[in-house]
Amino acid sequence: MRTALLRITARLSALSLLTAGAVLGTGVLPAHAATGTVVTDSGAGVTIRSGNATSFGSVGTQPNGTVQIDCQIYGEPVTGKFGRSLIWDHIPGKGFISDAYVNTGSTGLVAPLCTSNPRADKAIAWYAARNGSTAFQGYCEMAAENSYGKTGVWPSAKADWNDAVARGVAHRGDLNPPKGALVFWDLAAPYGHVGVARGDGYFWATSVGGKIGLAKLPYFSNYLGWAWPNF
Repeated sequence: MRTALLRITARLSALSLLTAGAVLGTGVLPAHAATGTVVTDSGAGVTIRSGNATSFGSVGTQPNGTVQIDCQIYGEPVTGKFGRSLIWDHIPGKGFISDAYVNTGSTGLVAPLCTSNPRADKAIAWYAARNGSTAFQGYCEMAAENSYGKTGVWPSAKADWNDAVARGVAHRGDLNPPKGALVFWDLAAPYGHVGVARGDGYFWATSVGGKIGLAKLPYFSNYLGWAWPNF
């Protein structure tokens, strides 16, 4: 069974690959960074999507068998042939498939991190479209989940953070969260507070000046850290 813990700890080796084999900021990645094997019980292959979540449209099917992977990114968790995974594999010239259906010989990242994150872009756009709104005051976790097209996953931001801690994937105190990561604070006990990182030191959240807004980290007191959304 794959675990998020092993996947996150494997990130350092993947970042080394990124430095050696990719040109940062240009979107230029090696045509073939890793090889995997798609395995499905049906034998029909796995759906290729335009982004790193099942909400993105299908752009084809990757058949069972060998597949080339040029980069990987964290996205919507999917449970498949190889357990539950937050990792999505980008197939050169095609799109994204869930790593839950791909045997890469590793429980972690085996290719550079993709230079784009379509799911995170949608979450950030959700907040930006509601800039100045007071509709989610007192419901920061709901706002974070809604930005990702989800709802009712966790009863509070603190419960969400505690889940990341329990899984060993919480990046405590790190003020450089990647785009799309959830950022947490120990506020309004026992509920906590959460927002979504923009990837440049800024984040979107509720309660920024009493409304949804953009601010620079850490902004609030008692910053806890960040984690990839587990929903």
